[in-house]
Amino acid sequence: MSCPSGFERQHPQRLAALHSYAVLDTPPDPVFDDIARIAAASCGTALARITFVDADRLWTAAAIGGDGPERSLDAELCIRTLCQPGTLLLQDGTGAPGLALYAGVPLVTPDGWAIGTLSLLDPEPRGLTGPQAAILEGLARTLMSLLESRRAAAARHRDEALLQSRADRLEAQVAAQTRDRDRVWNLSPVLKIVSDKNGQVQSVNPSWSRALGWSEDETLGGKAIDFVVAAERETALAALRPLCEGRRAEDVELSCMTRDGDRRRVLWTVVPEDGLFYGFGRDITEQRQAEEALRQSQKLEAIGQLTGGVAHDFNNLLTIIRSSVEFLRRPDLAEERKRRYLDAVSDTVDRAAKLTGQLLAFARRQALKPQVFDIGQRLRSIADMIDSVTGARIHVETDLPESACFVRADESQFETALINMAVNARDAMDGEGSLTLRLESGRPMPPIRGHAGAAGPFVAVVVIDTGAGIPAPDLGRIFEPFFTTKEIGKGTGLGLSQVIGFAKQSGGDIDVASEPGQGTRFTLYLPQVDAPTKAADPNRDDRREAEPQRSLCILVVEDNLGVGRFCTQILEDLGHAPIWAKSAEEALTELEQTPSRFDAVFSDVVMPGMGGVALARHLQRSRPELPVVLTSGYSHVLATDDAHGFVLVRKPYSAEQLAQVLYEATQRRIGRGTRPPLSG
Repeated sequence: MSCPSGFERQHPQRLAALHSYAVLDTPPDPVFDDIARIAAASCGTALARITFVDADRLWTAAAIGGDGPERSLDAELCIRTLCQPGTLLLQDGTGAPGLALYAGVPLVTPDGWAIGTLSLLDPEPRGLTGPQAAILEGLARTLMSLLESRRAAAARHRDEALLQSRADRLEAQVAAQTRDRDRVWNLSPVLKIVSDKNGQVQSVNPSWSRALGWSEDETLGGKAIDFVVAAERETALAALRPLCEGRRAEDVELSCMTRDGDRRRVLWTVVPEDGLFYGFGRDITEQRQAEEALRQSQKLEAIGQLTGGVAHDFNNLLTIIRSSVEFLRRPDLAEERKRRYLDAVSDTVDRAAKLTGQLLAFARRQALKPQVFDIGQRLRSIADMIDSVTGARIHVETDLPESACFVRADESQFETALINMAVNARDAMDGEGSLTLRLESGRPMPPIRGHAGAAGPFVAVVVIDTGAGIPAPDLGRIFEPFFTTKEIGKGTGLGLSQVIGFAKQSGGDIDVASEPGQGTRFTLYLPQVDAPTKAADPNRDDRREAEPQRSLCILVVEDNLGVGRFCTQILEDLGHAPIWAKSAEEALTELEQTPSRFDAVFSDVVMPGMGGVALARHLQRSRPELPVVLTSGYSHVLATDDAHGFVLVRKPYSAEQLAQVLYEATQRRIGRGTRPPLSG
């Protein structure tokens, strides 16, 4: 058959590209099955296929649904898919017996050769939405990125083996012939640098100059550490310190600066000999880039699975809010019904904020609220809650020390993590068994999943169940987002992702040990801290009501027009006098023009140009008497270091919360002897 765009089925370059991926006549690949399964589940079709087209045949690498890999596919549909860009969609008839829907995407190499298809089939008439088609095309790109990473890795391993073989032969000759030593030095692909005990460079080989661009003359006499990016120099010095103490040093991976201002990732091995230090470096920049590309493709796959669920949940919440607002606009609405709809809106906003918090915890982007608390006392108080979650047929036991044990973490996220582990244990025991909560203190954290341990001290919260256990192949995947062995509709796979996200962000980790039929043990490690000098009374409420007779002049810094207008309206209704600046730079100009006008600054964190944290730090130096309150619903800056020492109001906030925080901020200002707010 003839094909558009000059496609030739037996073109030698296309066949060479196909065979370079080694996908023909190979055993089934679980990754192919996973991608086909995701495609079928995301688009709601009965069948999904991954097919590669050789010179005279079709090779099915994965088949989900239907009769399995032996099902005959219409070659014409595959060839038609290969002959056009984008998705081939046949919804009203495919021309193939028993098929009412066919949607196929070509699998295209980086050089533009189509080598196969990812297709969806269904015997029942159905359509395919735009988002579903986008997911199908995204999965096809993910599959090709995976194949390209594998092909590149195989080629790199062959090249490395060849280069290593050549280097070994050259270095074997060095022992017998001094002349060959210079040849090895000049031709080796390994970066080589020699320095004295003070780190001054004595010599470098040509590979150093080829990889980093620095000539031999520009390098000699300088300090070796100066060629490492500034942020990693302490890491480099710490890795080399054992050599100065006569001990062996571990290999260290560092970013080295190139002459043109770029960076190369190099894995260094350093060996001392005769008072000199010999460094041997392997440039692994491309390897790390390929790994990052694979991680990005996996993220895209995860996002595709997440989108539908999040949209569904938020649309439900928005439906409640919209309907309630429509009723609240009715002038004849009874007061009781008005209160009911107002309560519905308030409760729904809280549920939306909780859903957002769960997503941010999974992404480790949530701005946590760490505080010091007695973890043993907290475990005792939530044991009843866990008992109600697990059900009457599961016996919950606690093994807790009598003495107090303190950690610094987000108490709410800690409770959520325990609930998530308890729910998993309940499901593993099929609703019947024994669940034990144990607390151990003063422990080091052991190495976990290839990550180094720490001396601590750490507390260990151990959760033990008597369930079915976890198969060994699944142990390495249970913390992956969306990985679940539960039936559809009974688990999202985000529970343990929240747990590990909370643990890592809190400075700890979580370990798991399990054996099929013998139950499972989760151990959550959190850094242990000293007891606070004065424990806070949880029943005491130190909040004071804001004094409405005082009118504050508030500088509002918000780049979002809708939020800025609404925030200033709230402050006016509270009796304050807000001035709105749409950027941090505009706010600084306003402060310079009228330096004594404002009682406080209320600023968003994430803004174009100077952000809210940078603005707050600037004012902390230049106007230390002026209170600064920050607000944000999401920020990677806050996720890594909470509020950086400044008061933070988390979105969504209420008018009452805002009034209370501004009142407390200005009261602290009065306590420091500065001028009081103006009377209203």
